[in-house]
Order: sequence, then structure tokens, then C-alpha cells
Amino acid sequence: MRGLRTISVTCLFLLLAMGIASARDNPQGKISLTTTVSPSTTPAPANEQAHVVRQGETLFRIALRYNISVSELAAANGITNPALIYAGQTLRIPGQAAPTATATRTPAPPTATTNPTATPVLPPTTSYTVQRGDTLLKIASRFDTTVSVLLRLNRISNPNLIFVGQQLQIPISAGTPAATLPAGTPLPATLVPTSVSDQEDVEATEAVVAAPITRGYGFAFGIEAFMLGEDSNALTSQASTMGMQWVKQEVAWSTLEPIKGEFDFSQLDAVVDALNEAGINILLTVRSAPRWAFTPITLPDGTLNPEAGPPDNPADFEAFMTALASRYTGRVQAYEIWNEPNLRREWNSATHPLGASSYIDLLRTGYTAIKANDPAAVVLSAGLAPTGYFDASNAQNDRLFLQELYDLGLAEISDAIGAHPLGWSNPPDSFCCAQPVGVEGYYQDSSFYFRETLQAYRDIVVTAGDSSTPIWVTKFGWGTSQDTYEPSPTNIYVSWTTLGEQAIYNTRAFELGRQFGYIGPMFLYNLNGCGIQSPLEEVCFYGMFDLNGQERPSFAAIRDLITPPIALPEVSPTPGS
Repeated sequence: MRGLRTISVTCLFLLLAMGIASARDNPQGKISLTTTVSPSTTPAPANEQAHVVRQGETLFRIALRYNISVSELAAANGITNPALIYAGQTLRIPGQAAPTATATRTPAPPTATTNPTATPVLPPTTSYTVQRGDTLLKIASRFDTTVSVLLRLNRISNPNLIFVGQQLQIPISAGTPAATLPAGTPLPATLVPTSVSDQEDVEATEAVVAAPITRGYGFAFGIEAFMLGEDSNALTSQASTMGMQWVKQEVAWSTLEPIKGEFDFSQLDAVVDALNEAGINILLTVRSAPRWAFTPITLPDGTLNPEAGPPDNPADFEAFMTALASRYTGRVQAYEIWNEPNLRREWNSATHPLGASSYIDLLRTGYTAIKANDPAAVVLSAGLAPTGYFDASNAQNDRLFLQELYDLGLAEISDAIGAHPLGWSNPPDSFCCAQPVGVEGYYQDSSFYFRETLQAYRDIVVTAGDSSTPIWVTKFGWGTSQDTYEPSPTNIYVSWTTLGEQAIYNTRAFELGRQFGYIGPMFLYNLNGCGIQSPLEEVCFYGMFDLNGQERPSFAAIRDLITPPIALPEVSPTPGS
């Protein structure tokens, strides 16, 4: 098993070495993370300096700059979650003189409050942008450092996962970065030392004090699987092998109650039993009312629109959710009420027009029915389709939709906020709207970016005074057609992403979600899309297995992120052998 994992990592390393094209982060991208600490009113002691957090900084990076430990810095500022600081925040730096602002600064010597054995003095650093063909080993050799130093400086957990356009901190000599380059090598523009004020685009944001996440579950790894009618035990084993703690299963109400009052839970029972036996938590996403329960829109030719829709009568939905929640009390941990209700294809109704006011009534009905039968179950608002488009009849901007839900009382009828921060072919760290290398479209709007969608949602949640409620990422992932078939124009963007990039982007998105501090379970889309019959072309592009059932690189990369492989010690040959 270990041998197979080593091979998979090596293959991914080779893909990276060949040069995987991706996008640079837009330096104008705005990040506004929030913190769990209330502003301190105690004046800073005379031997303490103040540091204003700049765009893109982390507590780890600030601690390195001032030669103190993260725990010391967090304790001095009352920070309980080191991942949550924001641009414009003022931090107290215990026992430190103000550092110089250039990349060639010399760290201050340890003071009485600094433990030099716990926090070794590290060299100053400068920024380097990963280029096509780079690997950490190549970069370390070029700048006369080691891979382990680069891993520590940049908080990289997997040395095989870097991408073109990524910004790395590189240790440099006290004089100039050129001293670290081989003789005669020209100095790259990305390594020209500049002052911090020139190097970082700093935009102070209003300080929003956020309460800690206290509702539902914290961050966890999850994946969506298509298990109904499939081999539940085999799929559960695959999810377990990846290290997944959660599995999402969509359930169509129309399938479970095809005739009013007559339920068929046989296939879902098999799924729940298999996942329970493996100790994996379950999220059920409920969607698609049966035709006896809703009236679809009539098309111009007099026929009924075949798209899915919500029920005409809330009482019908209440009865269904009561049956579902009571059957799986204590065995299903969470329910997501509907899927992307800001799109007509999911909310095709002649009686309830597309909009937040229609959806929140359905959410309220579902929430009440579930809590009456399983109070411990988590109830999520639906993950919305990220779209900057607004049309009252066909699609509505997800940011505006979420804001209106809060205006209508969302905080009172949800334990978590569902989100679908898809990235199309844009890397998870990138921001709108610079065109990535090799990407021909779907980059011109902020709705096409994983990180920007999450940050926009978090801003809405915090502004609404609901900051203790987590965001559950109920669908995310990057698709690729490299080993499948030519995509239709609708899904053409998957042809701009390679298998190697898919592995990198999926893994990096998990890492970001874990760092943000306000994210609950994240569900990768998907496990077995290439192994099922589906009317949706897209499911195979996003799967963890190819058309022949072989693991894609993303499978091994995510498995190794969740459960890193154990490095076997080298065994010296026995003399005489």
C-alpha cells in the first residue's frame, strides 16, 4: 500500500515538473478575514510595538518577521483562532523594536519575552512567483536553501503541490537576493527587493469582530458520491480510503415518494447503513418535488417545462421531510434543503416564482419538520449556483439572493449556510479578473472564483450579525476532460484543466478551507461520476476515477493530504550482502 502511495505522489511530482499552467493571484483581490477577538483597550507596554496587518499576511508570517512564536503573538492579542486576522487590524508585538520595512532587514535579537530555543532566528525573505517547470527541489537548489525550509516558510503540507503563479517566500542573504543566485544569472523581476509598502497592495478594511464558530460541525473532509442503486459498500470503502469524514448524497423527493404517501427508502437505507457502518457522517441534499406535488411552467408550445421544481403546497413537503427525518434520526447528521434554488432549472414553478422569498418558505418548512423529529440534525440552507447574472425568471445573482435570505430571517431557520464556490478553470487562490495562462474564458467575473465566492458569502454572514454560523461547502471541485471525451460548449472550460491541475486545485481548496476558520465540512464533487449513467455530462469530468475505473491523480493527492504517507527509514545494506 505504501509503495502504491509513493508511486502516486511521484507521478504527481512529475506532472508538476512538466509545468502545469495556472493563474496568478490578482494582487488587487480583496481578502477580509475576520477575527474572534474583541479589540483590546489596554495600552501597549512601552516595550511593545504595533503592527498593522497587511493584505495577504498571516499570523505565522508576522511572527517570523518579528522573530517570535505564533503562540506568543496570539496570546498577546487574545486571538483564539490564528487563521482569523484581517487587513487593517492592529496587533501588539511583545518585546520587539519596530523592524525595518525592506526585504533585507535583520531580525531583532531575542528579548526577555522571546525564547530563542523555541523560535529559531530565520533569515529575511523575499517573494518569488512559481514559474512553469518549477518544483520545490529546483527552487531550493536555485536559491541555496532546502525544501524543508521552503515548506516551513510557506506552510506547505505537501511538497508536490505547488502551481504556476503561486507566491513563495524565499530566504535571502542580508545583502541582496542576487547573492543567492548562481554567478551570471540575471535577477528575475519577481525577486527585485522592494519596500513592504511597494510589495503589497494594502487596502485597510473595516474591522469586523466575529464570534467563534459554535454551531454544527467544524471543518472536515467530505465528498459527494452517487450511491443510490450502486454498490454502497464498495463506494464507502473508496471514500474511507481517501480519508473522508463525510459523504453527501443527493436525494430526489420525486424518487422517494413517486406516489403521494407511498415511500420507497430501500436504496437509501442501503447507503445509510453502509456509511454508518464505516463511521462516516452523512449529508442528504433534498431536491426535486414529484410531479404530483408541483405545477411546472407551461412552455409557449403548451407543453410543461421538464425541469425540477418545488412543491405547490408546503404541507406536502412537511410530510415528506417528517418521514425522512424520523426514519434516519441519529443516523443522518445533516440535511441541505434543496439545490441551487436561484436557478430556474431547479426552481421551475408556476405557483412560486423564482426568488429568495419563495425559497425561504420552503427552508422554514423543512427546518421545522427536521427539528421536530431529530433536533440534533444540522439543517443547511441550499448551496446557491455562483452567478453574476440576474434575470427574474431564469437565474438570480447568488450574492444578492443570500443577502435577501438574511433580510427575510435566514439566521433563525438554518444551522449552517450552504455554498457552491466553483472555480471553473481558475486556481483556488486566484482572484478576478486576470486571464490565467491557457484559460480562454470564465475568468471575467468574481463568481468564477472559489476564494472570492467564499469571501463574499462570509462578508454577508458577518454583516448580518450571524458570524457564529459556519459556511458548509456542499459542492466544489475542478473538472478535466483530459482522459474522458470532448466536452460540449457548455462545459468547455474543463478542457483547459489538466489531470495534474485538478489534483492540485482540489487539494489546495481543502487547505484553504481548513485555514479560513469559518468553514464547516467541505464536499468535493465527486467520487464516482464516470461510473454511473447520468443525464448530466459534467459528472464524469469531476470524478476521482476515469472511464476505466482507474484512480485519477486527484484521488491520491487528497488521500495523502488527509492521511500523509509514512516515510519509511532507509535501511543500510548489510555488510557482505
